[in-house]
Amino acid sequence: MSIVNMIKNIKELFPEYIVFVKIGNFYVVYFNDSYIISYLFNYKIKGNNINESSCGFPLNSINKIKYILENRNINYIIVDKKHNYEELEKMNYKKKNKYNELLDESIKYIDKLNRINKIKEYLIKDSTKLDKIEKILYER
Repeated sequence: MSIVNMIKNIKELFPEYIVFVKIGNFYVVYFNDSYIISYLFNYKIKGNNINESSCGFPLNSINKIKYILENRNINYIIVDKKHNYEELEKMNYKKKNKYNELLDESIKYIDKLNRINKIKEYLIKDSTKLDKIEKILYER
């Protein structure tokens, strides 16, 4: 079974958890979880949309990430790909879990970043538009 299908199965069991998959020397999160991790830690998202997205970071970053998630009451689960997605650790805040609230914030934030980046690419290609925008901004 592919990693993506396995993550989908895990997310069905734990929909309001960030699912960290240990793969070699990295942890990787997928789908909605990648937006949350990117939002909180400024890690780059791979993929064109939320249904194809992933985000990875080195093993030595996990304690910092867990600390922030725990302070924000976000459920998470860590699984190991090498050992058939065995659960290594799990944190459950039950009714205090703020996963969905943080997901909403994250999606809005990432959407704004994507829009800004598209504008930036457009302005790099056509600097005459940049001049017009600067004129509008500086007139105020």
